[in-house]
Amino acid sequence: MKPDTSHIKRIMVVPNTHWDREFRRSFEKTRHSLLDMLDTTVDILANDPTYKSFLMDGHTIMIDDYLEMRPERTAQVKDLIACGRLRIGPYYTLAEEFSISEEALVRNLIYGRKSMDKYGAQPTEVAYTPSSWGQTGQYPQILTDFGLKYMMFYRGISHHETDAEYVWSAPDGTKMLATRYALFCRYNFYYQVYRGVTRGRVFDKDYVWGQSNDGAVRIADGHTMTDESFDVKTPEINYDPSNLAKLIDDMVEREGRHFTTDIFLAMHGHDISSAHPLDAKIVADAAKALAGKYTIELTDLDHYWNEMVKQLKPEELPVLTGERRAYLKQGMWTYLFPNTISTRTYLKQKDFAASMELTSIAEPLASLAQSLGAPYPTRYADRAWRYLLSCHTHDANGGCAPDPVCLDMEYRYRKVSDIADLMTGDAIGHIVTNLTPEGTHPDGVQLIVFNPLPFERDAIVKLDLEAPFAKAKSVTISASGDTSVEMQPVMNEKSSVFVDSKWEVPSILETSKVVLHAKFSKLPALGYRAYQLTANTDELRVSKSLVRQPNVLENDLLRVTVNTNGTIDLYDKRTSRNAVALNFLTDEGESGNAWEHVSPTFDRKYNSLSVSARVSIVESGPLTSTIRAEYDFEVPAEYSDHGRGRSDVRATLPVSVEYTLTQNSPVVKVKLTVDNVAKDHWLRANFATGITATVSAADSHFDVVERPIALPDSTGWVEPARGTHPLRTFVDISDGKHGMALITKGIYEYEAFEGGDGLLALTLIRACRIKLKVSEEKITELDDKGVQCPGVQVFEYCLVPHNGGYASAGLSNVAADYITPVRAVEASRGKGSLPLEGSLLAVDNLRVRVTAVKKAEIGDDLIVRLFNPTKQSESATVKFGFQPANVSLAKMDESVVEDLAVVNETATVILPPKKIVTLRITQ
Repeated sequence: MKPDTSHIKRIMVVPNTHWDREFRRSFEKTRHSLLDMLDTTVDILANDPTYKSFLMDGHTIMIDDYLEMRPERTAQVKDLIACGRLRIGPYYTLAEEFSISEEALVRNLIYGRKSMDKYGAQPTEVAYTPSSWGQTGQYPQILTDFGLKYMMFYRGISHHETDAEYVWSAPDGTKMLATRYALFCRYNFYYQVYRGVTRGRVFDKDYVWGQSNDGAVRIADGHTMTDESFDVKTPEINYDPSNLAKLIDDMVEREGRHFTTDIFLAMHGHDISSAHPLDAKIVADAAKALAGKYTIELTDLDHYWNEMVKQLKPEELPVLTGERRAYLKQGMWTYLFPNTISTRTYLKQKDFAASMELTSIAEPLASLAQSLGAPYPTRYADRAWRYLLSCHTHDANGGCAPDPVCLDMEYRYRKVSDIADLMTGDAIGHIVTNLTPEGTHPDGVQLIVFNPLPFERDAIVKLDLEAPFAKAKSVTISASGDTSVEMQPVMNEKSSVFVDSKWEVPSILETSKVVLHAKFSKLPALGYRAYQLTANTDELRVSKSLVRQPNVLENDLLRVTVNTNGTIDLYDKRTSRNAVALNFLTDEGESGNAWEHVSPTFDRKYNSLSVSARVSIVESGPLTSTIRAEYDFEVPAEYSDHGRGRSDVRATLPVSVEYTLTQNSPVVKVKLTVDNVAKDHWLRANFATGITATVSAADSHFDVVERPIALPDSTGWVEPARGTHPLRTFVDISDGKHGMALITKGIYEYEAFEGGDGLLALTLIRACRIKLKVSEEKITELDDKGVQCPGVQVFEYCLVPHNGGYASAGLSNVAADYITPVRAVEASRGKGSLPLEGSLLAVDNLRVRVTAVKKAEIGDDLIVRLFNPTKQSESATVKFGFQPANVSLAKMDESVVEDLAVVNETATVILPPKKIVTLRITQ
């Protein structure tokens, strides 16, 4: 940091707003304020040519929201955007990064660019990110692929790490210039200057009734929110420039040392702020008052960066690498707030499910169908992505908003899932109806099994068949590529099912319902195989089982013992290692809020190790077997003494845990159900792995991140360091020889603890209260219930013991296999010429993970995105099920970089360490 502020010569003022699409209030109520804000801002820009530009917070969705209600202003808004007066983008929404998928980050930029193109926006090179509690490590690589050169954020970076300007490097080495702002981040001018001359306030936020004739109105009949604010309908325009020069000098004195060039960045905006009629005059008056000392101008971020880089010497700047999740050692207002990833875990699970259904199933199968002659469902995919991305505004996606906002999100997640199901159904329908009828009897029945993943796969699938066979009690399943399908019965009964047709009323087909597990071998990579179903009048019976004792599951690789307290002992036959008492629960008090965990001053912590569980066998067979443990877990009902302690009144949480082992699998699946009748508590599942390690490894966006387990000594820090971290699908702990991974479905927070037992914890529920901190001086506690995660909550995860580390175990694709289901469909024989088995593409290297298979945004090319999470260079061959006309390396924005050689329908891709690669394929 500079010794003084004498180097500051230029002050660049950037007017802006920070617009939470839905936070304190629901979307519709917030949009009502958006209309007023943009009406005012557009009028000011239209009437004052000296007001150079206004920054719309780095995202574009609010322009769609505004013009939907103000269509008559479309031409005016587009004109202001086109000439750079109204600055939008590069994002579609401002996301909380660690609660969404890697593909959502990419599509957010794709849809941001679509919006910018639609409105004729000038290109920007600035990734302005006034949101997200921490920044994902691969962002420099992602942003660079979209032509962005400069990054601006302030959460996840502490002042002790660097001055305002620095170089941020992705794990693959991609570098970009970045700034963390200064002391008061995105609203330094707004607080320190603007408020001083218009309201007579700087940091004080007291409102003096009657001081201004503002026309304040508040609903007072109790029919709206209980915290309903006064709304100033006709705010007075006040201006006292007598202390303007002093306010500027004070601002520079407070913050000027942070900047390394002679340019001081003065951000003029706040949450839900609009342009002010006197903004341009304030800046012009300041320029006159301080002429000869500073040049002061109203400008935009692109101009600021263009001027600043003339002075920066990147080779002399510090380089920060990877994810930015530093706790605040020095500074103010820019806390990391790490615990949003565990707020409203049910919302995170819905996002995870919707994202998986769209990107891991619907898009790949739609691409497969397109390669076989079907039209790609572009409009449906577009609709699904807009619904999904609209859920990713940071306070909403973080779970920090009141219940009405989150209920709206649940509706939109359901829309995404419905659309993904439609896309999947249409893709499957095209393929099965166009299969060749050759070899199938006219009244024959087929079972077509689809594998959405780009690698060959064995799978045990639970089938719910409505077999059109009279008196069938079982079926035989066969295909030339899989002649011995092993099965395990569940049930059979006489049934019937509707048959829908556009030419006929719903008809009723008499059937035999046959439910069973079937083991399919070597399912084609991102492809399908058609099996023939034949009826059997004898019941399917099996004599073998993976249940060895009333509380023991065992296959060729693992032995799982379910203990009387609901935990398991896991013995790995490959290594003779035994981990004991895995999956016990702990419960602590929670006095914090949606942003951060705070322990009660006088906490009481509980664990489930002493409970008495009822253990039962719920499924037994040679393919899959399940043992259930049920118990009651008593915890305090809520916090007490305003959060200083925990209540003496107990609440009983009914807990059910199902442990499932399948044939020849190194994975133990867990399904934990809890009826959460308690409040203000932090419930976690714990696993003493018995592995001593210094780091944990967890997958992040296009990466696996190794994080130190030991915490830094944060005594005296503004924000204490914590041990909780985000994951996408897995966390692993390994000593290099042996490891234990936890793979989850939408559970995003873990903690690894120091000690020889290698303890890992997954957050299941962090039940807290809504304590809105719109202004630091006032915390509003709402009576919302959803943030407490009440009612029945279901969590799915699995344990994977393995040799070596995460890379040698191929955990990225073990996780993909666990979270991505195989799909199966019954059908009559086909009417076309498609083969009974097919594959779109196969990737041979299971250390490499594929995140997207989709149609290009422009044109009919196929887009395939993959990444290398390891520290070594990897080579992957991509074998296509057709002869491509061309295969190119592309950027994530889908623009072509260079062509690749294709030999015998195969392209070879070299992926340097931590590299994201996008392929564009012309079919």
